[in-house]
Amino acid sequence: MLFVGIDVAKSHHDVAVLDDNGLVVLRHLRILNNRQGFSTLHQFLIQLSADTNDDIRIALEATGHYHLNLLLFLQSNAYPAFAYNPFLIKEFARTLTLRKTKTDKADALTIAKKLATDLSPDRFKPNFNMQELKFLTRHRNRLTDTRSKLKTQYIRLLDILFPELAGFIGKTNLHHQYVYDLLTKYPSPAKLSRAHTNALVKLLHNHGNRLDMAQQLKALAKQSIGLSSPANAFELVQTISAIRLYDEQINAIDQEIAQIMNSLDEAAIVTSITGISNRLGSVILAEVNNINNFHSPDQLLAFAGLEPSVYQSGQMSATGKMVKRGSTSFRWALFQAAEYASHWSPTIHQYRQKKLGEGKHYYVVMTHVAKKLVRIIYYLLKHHQYYDESKLI
Repeated sequence: MLFVGIDVAKSHHDVAVLDDNGLVVLRHLRILNNRQGFSTLHQFLIQLSADTNDDIRIALEATGHYHLNLLLFLQSNAYPAFAYNPFLIKEFARTLTLRKTKTDKADALTIAKKLATDLSPDRFKPNFNMQELKFLTRHRNRLTDTRSKLKTQYIRLLDILFPELAGFIGKTNLHHQYVYDLLTKYPSPAKLSRAHTNALVKLLHNHGNRLDMAQQLKALAKQSIGLSSPANAFELVQTISAIRLYDEQINAIDQEIAQIMNSLDEAAIVTSITGISNRLGSVILAEVNNINNFHSPDQLLAFAGLEPSVYQSGQMSATGKMVKRGSTSFRWALFQAAEYASHWSPTIHQYRQKKLGEGKHYYVVMTHVAKKLVRIIYYLLKHHQYYDESKLI
C-alpha cells in the first residue's frame, strides 16, 4: 500500500509518498494547479503503481476551495482520494515533532503519514450529491447574509425618509410585498401624499379595508417629518429591487436543494427528527457528509465545536467554554434545530425544562439540547433508522 499526501495551494500542489512500512518513496514533487500539472500527477501515479504493484491511497488538505478541482480529478480517474480538515493535520503534526516547521514539502509528508494511520475505507467513497448539497447550502447562506444586510439598509432608509410608516403598519409588516410595491412607486412621503387614492387602493391588494388604509397613509405622509432626499429615495428603490432579486435567487436555490434532498436516503432519516426541517436537514447532511467518517458521537460533537475545552494536570482538572472549532454551519443548524425540537418534541421539551430547573443559563441549556440532537442524529444515520419519539422516553 502506498500513501500519497498532497499539500494544496492556490498555484501549485506538493506531493509526498510513503509505503506501508513508513519509508519515504517520494519526498517531494511539485505540480502546477492546471491541466498539465494534473496530467503530470496522473502519469506519475500510473508509473508508481506499475513499478511497485501496490494499491494507492491519496489524501489532500482541504485548503479553502483550492483542493476541490484536484480532488474531483483524482476521483474521476478512480483514485481513492479524500480531503482532511486542516485542523486535523495541524494537530497530527504536533505529535510528530517539537520543531516549529511549516513548509509545503513537510506538510505533504505529514498528510501522507496521517493517511497511513487512518485507512477507514468509507473515507474514500465519493458522494457527488453530498458535495453539491454543500455547495448549495453554503451559497444559500452567503446570499441570506447579504440579503439581511440589505434589509438592515432598507430599515435605515425608511427611518430617514418615512419614520412614521413602521408604527402605522407594524415593524413585522415592513417586508411584505405590498409595502415593497408601495415604496417602489412612492419612495418618499411627498410622492405618497400626492398619489391618487385609487392608485393606492390597487397597491394595497388583499389588505383589509384598502380605501380606509389608503386615506390614512396619505394623511400620515402629509404630516411626516421624514427627510426630503431624492438620493435616499433612489437608494430605497434600488435596495428593494436588490432584496427581491435575492428572494428569487434563494427560492431557486431552495428548489435545487429540495431535488437533491429527495434523492438522498439520509434526508428522510434526518428530517424525521422533530424540529429538523428540509432546510436545516440539508445543512446538517451537507456538513456531516459521510457519517462513517465519525467513529463515535463525541467525534461528531467535536466536529460541531460543541465539546468543552479540558485542562488537566496532576490533581487539577477543569473544563472551559465550548471550543467552537469545526463547522460553524453545522453548529448553527444544530442550535436552530434545538430551538424547534424544544417546542415540538415532548421529550426534548421535558429535557430542556429539566436543565432549566437545575438553574442552568438558557444558552447552556440549549447547548445541552443541541448535544442531545447530535447523539440522536449520529445513532439514526449509523443504523439507518427513523426518529421514534417513544424510544427517547
